[in-house]
Amino acid sequence: MGLFKWLNKLALFNNWGRLGGIHGVMVMFVYRIGNIIYYKVKIPVLKQLLWILYRMIDLLIIRLFMNCEFPAQCQIGKDLRLPHGAKGILINPYARIGDHVTILHQVTFGQNKENKKAPEICDHAYIGAGAKILGGIRIGTNSKVGANAVVLKSVPDHCTAVGVPSVNIEK
Repeated sequence: MGLFKWLNKLALFNNWGRLGGIHGVMVMFVYRIGNIIYYKVKIPVLKQLLWILYRMIDLLIIRLFMNCEFPAQCQIGKDLRLPHGAKGILINPYARIGDHVTILHQVTFGQNKENKKAPEICDHAYIGAGAKILGGIRIGTNSKVGANAVVLKSVPDHCTAVGVPSVNIEK
């Protein structure tokens, strides 16, 4: 009973459909475990052993089999939605993703050459398939990024970014 409550606390079972089935659930499960090990485990020897185990699972299952990167260092809020699974999603270790964010497949959150900062995605954002969000920018609350958009500048709250490079469209 305690294990089920703990897994439910990780928000996996109640988000089965939102996580794109078994692939999304596996990715988020491994990410949440790694995140707990990285930020919560304080005993150095235990942390190192668990970290090695996490890295092996992350490499073999998540990166090679699922072709995505969800580093334990990044901060992902509750109720992340991956309707197409996590296929091809690459997240920078320093990226921050808010609550109730929807991310489609083949999305990249990365750094750019000028400033070595990672993007911040605010609550209730929607990121379309193939979008590239680069640099220390902010995607505002309730904002949308269109499919295949390359976002190099911040998107204000309640706006949509489309195109290469992206242009903000007011609602």
